[in-house]
Amino acid sequence: MRNKFTILFILISMTQFAQSKFENEKVEISFDKNIDSKKVSINLSQGTWKIDLYPIFQNSELVQNAFPNEAGIYTLTINYSDSLFYNEIVLYKMKPDLEKLSFDFYQDSGRVFCRIKSEYAQELNKEVVLNKFNNDLQEIMNSIKEK
Repeated sequence: MRNKFTILFILISMTQFAQSKFENEKVEISFDKNIDSKKVSINLSQGTWKIDLYPIFQNSELVQNAFPNEAGIYTLTINYSDSLFYNEIVLYKMKPDLEKLSFDFYQDSGRVFCRIKSEYAQELNKEVVLNKFNNDLQEIMNSIKEK
């Protein structure tokens, strides 16, 4: 009987430290135990005045069929908890039909990091740190939320 409780305790402990993982045919996202997937959003967007938004991950769910299907210049935006962000300009020289993006989020020394991998956009193959919004931008975002 004692061994059963020990095994049960070990299994419960292991699930607490397991990473959350989401995957479909184009995107794979994983989170370590310190990152709340509900606070993460990942988007691709195209344009300046008329923006086409391609949500990839929101509300702890991968968005199906929301990936661009044309070559072009896009902006990848990662938001965490309304206070941290990262963005990168992405060039797809050809249709990203077979693109496979991978995001691995983890926390270290109080900062949130993400390892990004891409089959098509080589500029995304890197490890990045999510940064805080500057004070001016944070004030604008807060005023938008209030309305």
